[in-house]
Amino acid sequence: MSSRRSAMFKEEEWARVQPIIRKLYLLEDKSLKDVVTILSTFHNFRPSKAQLESKLRQWHMAKNMTSMEWKHVDMRIRKRRLQSKESKVYLSGIPLRCATVEKARGRHSIESTLDRFTGKAPPSPEDLSLIICTPSPPAEVQVWETQNIPWLLATNFLRGMRNICRFCCLTLLDANCIIT
Repeated sequence: MSSRRSAMFKEEEWARVQPIIRKLYLLEDKSLKDVVTILSTFHNFRPSKAQLESKLRQWHMAKNMTSMEWKHVDMRIRKRRLQSKESKVYLSGIPLRCATVEKARGRHSIESTLDRFTGKAPPSPEDLSLIICTPSPPAEVQVWETQNIPWLLATNFLRGMRNICRFCCLTLLDANCIIT
């Protein structure tokens, strides 16, 4: 009778595939089933779906948030707006689109009248990689003046020297033709 128990993996093995899992699951937005298939096919690592889910929780890698977590995000964004601050939301290190955040805030920000009057704030998520911060300013386009770049100065100098040498050679040839 064969055992249906899944293989146990050492932490070193998980550490080896963690960047791959992060890339596939978070950056490429693959499903858990696809991640398990890719790991077993290309990386000789065969975790069960449950093992992978457990590791994702342990590593705080999440794609979705619960209603309470969205309420926390909504409360934090409202506080930041009262301070005239813009907000950018990152979940597991991945920036969420503004439209996604606004849609989820609208869906989950409904609070009861009792909560509104008691000022009861939703609890801060403890096991979630959630960052709400001011977005970086847009990168400024820098215009470089090319006339003062040393390489171009040297190239232009050498071109000028080449032209002078051509002129000198032609003058010498002309003088040589006149003498003979």
